[in-house]
Amino acid sequence: MSLFKKKCLYCGKKINKGEEILKDIKIPGFIGTKEKVFCCSEHINAYEKEVKEHCKKSSSREGCCG
Repeated sequence: MSLFKKKCLYCGKKINKGEEILKDIKIPGFIGTKEKVFCCSEHINAYEKEVKEHCKKSSSREGCCG
């Protein structure tokens, strides 16, 4: 049943049960990490790279990513 399929945090693609990859990642605006679902390891790496760049930009201003 496609109603309960999880979606990749990076691309939004629906993932079949058992094929998802769970990873504790940093989410900008929150302290600590949260377990999120991805469809492949390339999307995990790309998401982590984007978060790192976002935190660099925000730390040069006044805020911090936590």
